[in-house]
Amino acid sequence: MTKNLRIPAKIGQFRGSWQAQPSAPPLQFVIIGSKGSAVKSSMKWIAPLLFAIAVPALAQVNDTYVIPAVGNTYGEGGTHWITQLSIFNPQTYALTVSVTYVPQGGGHGLESRITIPSNAVGYWDNSLQELFQSTGAGAYLVATFPEDNPTVPNDVVSRSFLVNSNTVNLLSDGGTYGQTIPGTFTGLQDYTVEGVSAISHGVRNLDQYLWRTNFGAVNLGSTPITLRISVYDADGNTLVKNAQYSMPPQSQMQWRLPVQVDHGSVEFFVDDTTNKAVVFPYTSTLDRLTSDPMYQSPALLASAKYLYGKTAVVPMAVGKRIGTEDARAIRANAIPLGEVPLRTK
Repeated sequence: MTKNLRIPAKIGQFRGSWQAQPSAPPLQFVIIGSKGSAVKSSMKWIAPLLFAIAVPALAQVNDTYVIPAVGNTYGEGGTHWITQLSIFNPQTYALTVSVTYVPQGGGHGLESRITIPSNAVGYWDNSLQELFQSTGAGAYLVATFPEDNPTVPNDVVSRSFLVNSNTVNLLSDGGTYGQTIPGTFTGLQDYTVEGVSAISHGVRNLDQYLWRTNFGAVNLGSTPITLRISVYDADGNTLVKNAQYSMPPQSQMQWRLPVQVDHGSVEFFVDDTTNKAVVFPYTSTLDRLTSDPMYQSPALLASAKYLYGKTAVVPMAVGKRIGTEDARAIRANAIPLGEVPLRTK
C-alpha cells in the first residue's frame, strides 16, 4: 500500500523520496527555528524556516474527517447559506458512512447513516436539511465504524473514503456561489504540551472596503477549551496578542475578527488542561460587495523543540490525527436518526 514519490523541494535544491501512507494527515506544516515562539511582537520569527511540505492528494484518504463549518441559515443582505456535501466510496464494496452534525454552541448533535456502493458518490445539495431536517450552523464529523461495516476488514485503509463540501449562497434564481470546505483530520491540541499552533495568512478584515473575516473552530473534546488568537499585519507587527475565546465541549463556534487588517495573518493556539481535545480552526473572508466568501484551512506550525525534543517526531505526524475512537465519542453524544436513502444525483 506504499508508494515512492519523487517530490522536488525548492529549498536547498534538495530532491528526495517520500513514503506516502494512505493514513497520513492531510495538512501543511512549517518548522520554525529553535528561537521560535508562539508569542512574539512580530511574525519575523518565521524567517528561519527549515522546510515546508504540502501532503499530496494521494495521502489524503482516511476513515474519519471533520468539516469545520456547515450551515443552512440566512445571513445579511438576504443571503441563504447552505452546505453541499459529497462522499465518495473508492472501495470495491459498499461502505456505511456516519455523518454527525455538531451544532454551533454545543449540545447534543444529530447522526445519520448512508450506505454508499462501490465507486459511488453520495451527494446532498442542502445536506443539513436533507440529512437532519435541520437549520442553523455547526460542523460535521464524517466517519466509518467497524460496527457499521462488520464484513469490512477492521483497518483505516479498508474503511477509507473521500469527503468534500461547499457552503454556498443560494440565489433566488437557483444559482449558487460560495466556498469549498474540505474534510480534514489533523487538528490542534494544548499548545503548552504539544508546541503546535496554526496560521491563516493573507487575511482581509476592512470595513472601509467591505471585507469581513470570521474565524471559528470545532472542539471535539468532552471538556471546555480556550482558543487563543494573535493577529499580525502584513509587515509582521502584532495587532492582537492572545485574545481568548471559550469553547464548550463538542461544539462549533464562530466569531468576527476583532481588529481591522489587510493581508494579515491569524495564529491559533489551544489551551486545554486535559490535553485530550482536538480542535480544528479556520478563517472565512467575505467580500460584502458580492457576498462571495473565501475559506482558509490554517497551516500547522511546529517548533524545532517539538520536532527534535527527547522523543523524535515524524514531521508528517505534526498535529493530532483523529480516528475512530474520537468519532465514537462524538457519535455517542448525538441523537441517532437512522439510515438515510442514498442520493446520487
